[in-house]
Amino acid sequence: MNSFKVLSRIFISVLFFFFITARLSFADYKTAEVIQHLGTKIPNDLKFTDAEGKIVSLKELIDKPTVLDFCYYRCAGICTPLMVELTDIIGKVKYEPGKDYNIISISIDENETSKMAFQKKRAMFSLCSRQIPDSGWIFLTGDSTNIYRLTDITGFHFQRSKYGGFTHEGVLIFVDKDGKIVQYLNPGNTKAGDFQILPSSFELAVKSASKGEVTSAIESVLKTCYSFIPKGNDLIVLLAVLASGILTIGVVIIIIKKAKLTDSNYKA
Repeated sequence: MNSFKVLSRIFISVLFFFFITARLSFADYKTAEVIQHLGTKIPNDLKFTDAEGKIVSLKELIDKPTVLDFCYYRCAGICTPLMVELTDIIGKVKYEPGKDYNIISISIDENETSKMAFQKKRAMFSLCSRQIPDSGWIFLTGDSTNIYRLTDITGFHFQRSKYGGFTHEGVLIFVDKDGKIVQYLNPGNTKAGDFQILPSSFELAVKSASKGEVTSAIESVLKTCYSFIPKGNDLIVLLAVLASGILTIGVVIIIIKKAKLTDSNYKA
């Protein structure tokens, strides 16, 4: 067996491993996946209701790099923990909400009200260590037509659960000032199971959105590794990723060398 065939089989096996791992990790969400629509623009005519009960145009709200957070305010699962992590990351990154970027949380439940949005907004603002202007983090509700149009265009798929609520993934979607989708950021998890967003990853996503640069998940990881000097938890996470990559490359090299040796012995 030549080296090319060996390498091909290794590559396919690695892809299969990651595919199976991902499917097992998100087994409960297999009907509610996020399909990345990088480079797609959000329609100009989408209307929602803000926390004060005012009808607003989504296009008017997206006037700078913006983070879209799909949620529902009565969620007993991942929605609130992700928002809490956002309150933490707001105080850690160098960019300022309302000045350098905005966050828009949008309920996927058409039955929720602006009062619920206001209560969630007040709760999240109280957790932020950095002062946020009202325009810096906006909480919206809407009707089913506008909700589904927006989630379809962004690739955020969700399902109503038979136990009540919704099944969905936790993800942050970054768009530029023109509403173009430039990056999807999937939060990691701490040992305790809480959400964790690397400040460096968040800053890079905001930077990409400010330039209108479409960035894939792989490019985001590489930029994080090469553009920042990490500290604390960031350093531990990145060292683990780097060690895994080096180990994988080492295994591939060893197998290829063994394959070449086998080929040579066979030909001899």
